Amino acid sequence: MSDKIEFFKEAVQNLKTVGTLAHSSKAAVKKMLEPIDFETADFIVEFGAGNGNITKELLAKMKKDSTLLSFEINDKFCLALREINDPRLKVIEDSAEKLGLYLEKYGRSKTDHIVSALPLVVLPKPLYRNILDQINEHLAEYGYFTQIQYSLTSRKELKRRFKEMDTKFVPNNLPPAVVYVCQGSAS
Repeated sequence: MSDKIEFFKEAVQNLKTVGTLAHSSKAAVKKMLEPIDFETADFIVEFGAGNGNITKELLAKMKKDSTLLSFEINDKFCLALREINDPRLKVIEDSAEKLGLYLEKYGRSKTDHIVSALPLVVLPKPLYRNILDQINEHLAEYGYFTQIQYSLTSRKELKRRFKEMDTKFVPNNLPPAVVYVCQGSAS
């Protein structure tokens, strides 16, 4: 059975944690990955990896000696991620709010970039804030945080938390999406 059908079935059953019914389009993934300099990135974090749609694109662009930490809480999606045969991929079946703990486990205090497909707008406010705190604390100053969303709801909060924040509209995604490109903690 195709990845898209499996994704849809899992999304229907767990919409609040999956956040969408369809994979991000190629155009949306391209917008999310555009700011990343893959030639210099040694360590990248992915939040809300799903069944690997964005993960596979990240791995295709990453250097051979780099690391990708992919956070996903859905056990079926984690099984699909573990089937990706790439030693650079570390699947973390845990909440993104524990980023610091896992970075420490891999001998890091910062990550070069964070790519996220988390459904921020449906997360409980304390969890939402904790995740953003972790991003602000552990994203390298030069690094980018890219976030796909289906509304402008998070715009104000992201603008407050980052020195730079750009909004890219992706009409050829189902549903149409917004990609936030953020850099530099404002705190």
